[in-house]
Amino acid sequence: METYVIDSGVIFLRKAFYENMVTIPEVIEEIKDEDSKFYLSLLNLRVEDVEEKYIERIVEGAKKTGDIHRLSKTDIKLIAKAIELIEKDGKNNVVLLTDDYSIQNLAMYFGIRFENVVQKTISKAFKWVKVCKGCGRKIEDDVCPVCGSEAILRRVKK
Repeated sequence: METYVIDSGVIFLRKAFYENMVTIPEVIEEIKDEDSKFYLSLLNLRVEDVEEKYIERIVEGAKKTGDIHRLSKTDIKLIAKAIELIEKDGKNNVVLLTDDYSIQNLAMYFGIRFENVVQKTISKAFKWVKVCKGCGRKIEDDVCPVCGSEAILRRVKK
């Protein structure tokens, strides 16, 4: 049986109609409106924390792909939960449900199966780098140490 790890968009869009669903406490905290809270109360949804070692692995991967600048802590923990479930179960019967392209990109990097909620899914993974808006240099910080301009994210051409 498939286990579906769900993002908040699944709840907001009322698309949580799977038998075996899991999420993390941070996703539940994102649910603020009363209609979504009521919908959430009707679901057979397990809410589980994720072990720190899986979070650390996802952070390292996000640094390599450049998605670290695009992902929230909740996004990182959600992907980590999917990896944790895959490794504890020993087989890849876990599906991450999200419309977030950065989550999908990192899921693809880690070999996690994912499905969309309403938007199209990504078809290939991308790598992102910070570059200076002024001089075009590849930089690590938010401000260029050479010219002082701000950094922007660019997709690396393959």
